[in-house]
Amino acid sequence: MFKRNVLANFFGKVWPSLLGLVLVPIYLRYLGIEAYGLIGFFVALQGLITFLDLGLSTTSNREVAKGLILREQRERMRDLVRTLEVIYGFVALVITLGFFLSADWLAMEWINVRELSVNTVRLATIIFGISLALRWPVALYGGVLQGSEKQVLYNSLYVGISTLRGVGAALVVAFVSHTIVAYLIWQLIVAVVELMLMAWVIWKVLNQDSIRTPRVDFSSLKDVWKFSVSVGTNSLIAALLKQLDRIIISKLLLLHEVGYYSTANTVYSAIPLLVSPFATAAFPRFTTLIAENNETELAATYHKTAQYVSFVIVPISAILIFFSKDVLLLWTRSEDVAANAAPTLSILAIAALFNSMMQLPFMLQLAAGITWISLWNNSINLVVLAPIMVFLISHYGVTGAGISWALFNILYYLIVPHVMHRHILPGEKAGWFLKDTLSLILLGILPYGIIYMTGHGSSVMLFLEIALGSVFYLAIVCLFYPVIRMAVMDLALNNPLALKVRRMQMEKS
Repeated sequence: MFKRNVLANFFGKVWPSLLGLVLVPIYLRYLGIEAYGLIGFFVALQGLITFLDLGLSTTSNREVAKGLILREQRERMRDLVRTLEVIYGFVALVITLGFFLSADWLAMEWINVRELSVNTVRLATIIFGISLALRWPVALYGGVLQGSEKQVLYNSLYVGISTLRGVGAALVVAFVSHTIVAYLIWQLIVAVVELMLMAWVIWKVLNQDSIRTPRVDFSSLKDVWKFSVSVGTNSLIAALLKQLDRIIISKLLLLHEVGYYSTANTVYSAIPLLVSPFATAAFPRFTTLIAENNETELAATYHKTAQYVSFVIVPISAILIFFSKDVLLLWTRSEDVAANAAPTLSILAIAALFNSMMQLPFMLQLAAGITWISLWNNSINLVVLAPIMVFLISHYGVTGAGISWALFNILYYLIVPHVMHRHILPGEKAGWFLKDTLSLILLGILPYGIIYMTGHGSSVMLFLEIALGSVFYLAIVCLFYPVIRMAVMDLALNNPLALKVRRMQMEKS
């Protein structure tokens, strides 16, 4: 089940990310860099207010996973989910009201526009706020499906809705109206569909063996509120950290520069998304092994998954570090966007590399119920990072935001694991640092760094050189990492084409 969940999560994260990469050039062409910058600002606002989740989606994931093991807790678990629905509904109303009341201030006082009108920004803000409110409970429903290990089902729904949202929006702006308002109205329509579908699915899953109708019972929160508050507080600080860059840029710089940064950030954000399938599948597994006090299996799962993460992330990050301008030019077909966004993307790729290494340790902390480590880390970094980011953005523009993120994530990687491994798997720190992450980082940086330093001619030659470097990386890693070698062989031998060839050979024999 773990492998199946990883593959489902991988597809569920990779497909929407790839779809976004394909569609961004369409948005840039028909909406313009300023309108795309406004979308980037809205994404930052969405990330910023995720603290209103209060850690409840993670709590639902954890409690549903525990409820699968302890049958006597299943009715209480259903009551908890019903109660959380009510809380999410109330928060959705608060979000709608907040965006409606702040629309004028954001349009006139915060966002610096050159081409878009203030009225357009105001209307766009209100429509986005309503869409966000409708999508708010979806985080809860996703946590329920992931915790119940219905991750194939969850990712199927996620891929379908993401495709409808992205492709539909591209068709609307290309053939119906080249405006940000038309784009956001389509997002609103899809949000209604998503909410109704997800609500129906999760209760169909949860009510399969129920003996009564779930009810709203706020007393069901008493056993989980401390964990939820800790996660929620950490989510607030993490949201401030993650969205600080675009919020500051939108105030200090012009909206088209937010567009350049959002373009680079779209590529950067795709890197941690590739880790998410592993982390999402590992979280309920970690939770179960900790509940069973099976430290041997926990350590084995931790190291194996960490090596998978490093193996996938390192070459992608290295390519973006060294060849960001080539990637952006190939992707957007815009010399202007490539020239202005490439330096930022290279630095953000460094940040994404080290941030990706830390996602699995973070999931291990949550599974163990330890939230104070990341809380202290994020709190300290927020106090330190905010003034550094303001200074660097003021002096170096959008590249300054990338530098801030690189510094933050390198320190995150170097410091936090020392603290975490004092409390969880204390004998596994050296293995995680030296074998699971750092060695693979060095192995991945080497071939692409050599290609960059030796120079390249045409785009075709660069592609061939990168392909050759990737083959070298794959060969070296498979030589020294048995876990990855076995996974690659399993993937090669059990893919549909290989199975078909073997079946034909057996029929001939």
